[in-house]
Amino acid sequence: MIPRWCVYFLVVVVSLAEAACQLRRPATIQSRMIEPRVLGPVKQSTSAAGAVSVRLLDTLARGHIGRQLLHQQPNGELTEDPVWRWSSAPDRYLDTALRLELAANPEVRLVDSGAAVTLAATLLVWDLESAGETRLVGVVEFQFIGSDRVVHTHMVQASEPISAELPGNLATAAGGLMRRLASEGVNRVAHEKMQWVGSSDEVNSWQMLNVAVSRRSSTPAGRARVPSWSR
Repeated sequence: MIPRWCVYFLVVVVSLAEAACQLRRPATIQSRMIEPRVLGPVKQSTSAAGAVSVRLLDTLARGHIGRQLLHQQPNGELTEDPVWRWSSAPDRYLDTALRLELAANPEVRLVDSGAAVTLAATLLVWDLESAGETRLVGVVEFQFIGSDRVVHTHMVQASEPISAELPGNLATAAGGLMRRLASEGVNRVAHEKMQWVGSSDEVNSWQMLNVAVSRRSSTPAGRARVPSWSR
């Protein structure tokens, strides 16, 4: 007959072995979503006589811009926020903002015709910068192709102040910034009617900005030493 103390001893040993074999779950930080408030009061307008017919091409973004919320460090490096993410890819919000601005502008008419002026937009920069005050910075490259079949390129950059503690006013500021960027692109089509030809100073300025953006996203994570964008 097995002594009772041996049974107790075996039970304790088995319990300790099971506890030692259990793997601890790694500590993870639950991500939280931010939805930019792009949608505002919808302004439907009647196209004016002589309105420019515009066909909107696919709206794109640089490869390093995705759902992750990016911070630009003082040395120019881009890092991902450990908690906050965009609820969808930022280029989708830009596409929505462009369609809203096209519908609201009486000088343009959104059509689906191969003979119309084409408008393409690429989001180049979309991150938080903290040089002085925290700001959300956006840079968009617009390309227009008119009846002359010449590609006209125009850069638009803007920024919005952000509360120091996230999320703060980030959703509202992001939506407003997208609308500002989209509005500038649409106004360029409406006012210039695809006849934009920059002066030598404008061309040089655009080239310098384009080089800076290209360097910024030349590495896999879009890391580069570049100065903060002017407001």
